[in-house]
Parts: sequence; C-alpha cells; structure tokens
Amino acid sequence: MKINKRELEELKRKVALGNRILFHQGLADYHGHLSARIPGTRQFLIKPVLAPLGYVTSKDIIIVDIDEYKRVCEENWAKAGKKREVTKLKLPPRETMIHAAIYEARPDVNSVAHTHQPLATAFSVAGVPILPIYNQAAPFAPETPIFPSPRLIYTVQDGLEICQVLGHRTAMLLQGHGVVVVGDSVDYSTVHAVYLERTAYMQWVASCVGKPATMPQKEIDVMKENMIYRSYDAFAYFASLLGGKK
Repeated sequence: MKINKRELEELKRKVALGNRILFHQGLADYHGHLSARIPGTRQFLIKPVLAPLGYVTSKDIIIVDIDEYKRVCEENWAKAGKKREVTKLKLPPRETMIHAAIYEARPDVNSVAHTHQPLATAFSVAGVPILPIYNQAAPFAPETPIFPSPRLIYTVQDGLEICQVLGHRTAMLLQGHGVVVVGDSVDYSTVHAVYLERTAYMQWVASCVGKPATMPQKEIDVMKENMIYRSYDAFAYFASLLGGKK
C-alpha cells in the first residue's frame, strides 16, 4: 500500500531522526547511513553521501529508486570519490548498494542501518560473532554472521554477496569494516544498532572474566518477539536525548 505525501514527510523525519540517534550514540559520524523503504514502491529514503549524521534533517533526505540505482551504482561511486574538498553532492552514499540489495532480497525488511561502530567492528576483525547473551540481544540469535572482507559495497555483485551472508538474520558484521542491522521499521533497525554495540561491550567484558553464555532458546524466543514492540519505546527514549530538531 502506497503512502501519501504527509506520510512520506513523516517517514523522512523519522529517517533523519534515526541518523541523528546513531550519531549521538557514538556509532557513526559522516560515514554510515540509515534508510527506510517507501511502502508500496521500489524506492527508499536515505541521507546524502558523506553528510554528517549529527546534522541530518528531513529536508536533507533523498529518494533512491532501486532499479535506477543498480544501473548507475558504479558511476555514483566515481562521482563521490577522490575529492579534496567537503562533499556537498545530493547523491546517495557510496555504499547505497547495501540498502538496495537488502530491500530487494528481503521483503520483510523496511529499514537498514550501516555503521562503522567500533566495538562491534572489533569483533568482526577478530572473527568473533556477537551472541544473544542478554535480553536486548535476543534478535541477534543464533549469532551475527560475518562477511569475510573489508571491501566497500557498491556493485550489484557486492550486494548479492552480502545478502547471501546476512540471510534472514537481523544483523551481520563486515570484517574490518562495520555492521549492518535490518528491521521492519526505522525504530527497530536504529535501536538494534545501539544494542548490537552494547552487546559487543557486554560480551567483551564477560570474555575477560569467563565464558559468555547465550540465553536459553525459550528466553531468546520470548525476548525476540518482545523487542519488536519495545523498539518503539526505545527509539522514543533515544530520541528524547537529542532535543527538538526535526
């Protein structure tokens, strides 16, 4: 079902807010991006290339058509690269293929977050999956798969390969590169990018004093379902820490 103009503007506002939350939580700076599928279309919303996440507003958000982007993805990469000045192009990020490929492969996904958050990325460097070791980590069960390359994702083939590794999981690590988190809403993908980093921290500390234990499957199932609804409250909480910018 397609959305009207007012609903589209509200979705733009939500995407901008989610980007600012990722910045405020220390997960992304000017690298990294959060997107949202436009319901009933083969399009999605995303911030422009290299725009600082902490300053993104709804007016900055651009629309990307999946089919058109697949045709021009390598050209877009070339336009945004090798500049010795601040980039002010209204082009999609150079790794927009992450989003385009996942939306095409996963009809259940309505939002994608890609960041270079440090602790989770350190786990990718070590080749250690992040585990469902506490309640908010249940959606990462049974563990985060790891894409075995630090290369940037910008070709159609790159997109196919990351989708094969992600499968039907909620999050994946990109070795030496960053993370990808997906969900059925902007709220879900944003807060689980935050919880992925918190889980990495908790797993690191637990590894220093013993062996991290995953939760029992019964509890994972309960909390995984619960987090679908708690994500909206969590998003509202993280948004409350920012102030009033739209």
